[in-house]
Amino acid sequence: TVVDCPGYGYTQVSKAERAAWQDMVDDYLLGRDELMMAMVLVDGEVGPTKLDVAELDWLREHRVPHTVVATKHDKVRSAKRERRKRDLAAGCGLERGDIVWVSAHSGVGIDRLRDLVRLWVSPPPR
Repeated sequence: TVVDCPGYGYTQVSKAERAAWQDMVDDYLLGRDELMMAMVLVDGEVGPTKLDVAELDWLREHRVPHTVVATKHDKVRSAKRERRKRDLAAGCGLERGDIVWVSAHSGVGIDRLRDLVRLWVSPPPR
């Protein structure tokens, strides 16, 4: 099962509703014994926000397996791409190679992400 949880950064809802969503997502993530991986999508053009970092800290604190997927690879100018990759990884508390960079527009990284998802959702060997 793949679940797309509500975004926490750009939703136009009240603080109370956002807090209720966060509680629901937290309960879901902590209550799913069969959870294989949580993917945290970070805007690669902007870099990790305070909310992204807080979510990653929460996932680490609760030992929820997770992977950071940096979106909008195509929006980062090629001359600045290596620095952005390094800075984004550092901002997330990870190594550069731990980030999966993707672009829906150009298709960069999509095959790698698909392969990872297949690996995560495939049944364990018997």
